[in-house]
Amino acid sequence: MTYAAQELSTRIQLQRSTYVQNEYGEPIYTWTTYAEAYVRFEPLLGREFFAAAQTVSESQAKITMRWRDGIKASDRIVARGENWNIVSIQNIAYRNRELLIYIKRNPIADR
Repeated sequence: MTYAAQELSTRIQLQRSTYVQNEYGEPIYTWTTYAEAYVRFEPLLGREFFAAAQTVSESQAKITMRWRDGIKASDRIVARGENWNIVSIQNIAYRNRELLIYIKRNPIADR
């Protein structure tokens, strides 16, 4: 399936967790952007739950993008100013033309 430029309208960053050393030689866990892409971003149904005496909402979305090799489920996506965890990655029809990525935002980790 091909997409018009208007459909791939949301810019995302693909990030991978890395360790860097500070000036004292201690390892620091951080996220590094390794790619950017334009995608079709579709919010899915969210839900609310009660966690640690707080009401928290969980957002989910679906991203459709052109094929890109090397994306892992342990990576994260930054879209619309929020950090999203990757739930699953699917190579549509195994043709290496497009990816379908389901993501969810963990609001507790964004604080």
